[in-house]
Amino acid sequence: MKVTWIGQGGFMFELGDKIVVVDPYLSNSVANADGFDRMVPAPFTPQELKADLIICTHDHMDHLDEETIKYTDFSRLLYAGPDSCLDHFRAIGIPDDRLISLNVGQSINIGDAVIHGVYAAHTQDSIGVVIEYDGLACYLVGDSLYEDRLLEAGKHNPDVLMSCINGKLGNMNYMDAANLAEGLGVKLAIPCHYGMFKENTEDPEKFLKELQIKGIPGFIMEYNKPYCLKDILDSVKSGE
Repeated sequence: MKVTWIGQGGFMFELGDKIVVVDPYLSNSVANADGFDRMVPAPFTPQELKADLIICTHDHMDHLDEETIKYTDFSRLLYAGPDSCLDHFRAIGIPDDRLISLNVGQSINIGDAVIHGVYAAHTQDSIGVVIEYDGLACYLVGDSLYEDRLLEAGKHNPDVLMSCINGKLGNMNYMDAANLAEGLGVKLAIPCHYGMFKENTEDPEKFLKELQIKGIPGFIMEYNKPYCLKDILDSVKSGE
């Protein structure tokens, strides 16, 4: 499982011969709507996005970005998410035969990977996702406040937690995220949802310090750099 953080809550997962992208924000549309400018340039254009499946966890602009989605290849890609996202995909013009429902409790298969929709405390039907592939399970929280119900994702035995830490606009802070990592007993925790907008960011080192107190390995991904998750897990296990 190779993973690249593409900014905010967005990640690209290379799962064998399949590529799954979650919550790609590749425009500056939030600046036009709310005045929040990007702090980093987009890693690539929507037209350059290489994927077999795009998952949007909820219908907010920095997760389901119409200015990103509308420039992707509707004839080739598949698009998944909860019902509100499917409605938005249809409004953009994506045909129904390219849409896959992924609500809480639903699972989909792509190649040799299985992707589960799990609870998120954010919008009415927002989700997190657990991606299982090659003996690893990775839990991407999406946008969420902390609630004990998030621990339901533990039934999928996640090895890795990827969590928002910004503590604003309906998201948990770095202390809540560390508590979630502890409650799930993950082998590794990775912060996200920072460094995109100066009005809505956080220092990821605070998260790592909180994890260290709890005895949980943490890792800060460099923006737009691919990583092999097993390599990261091996390095933190050996104490490198």
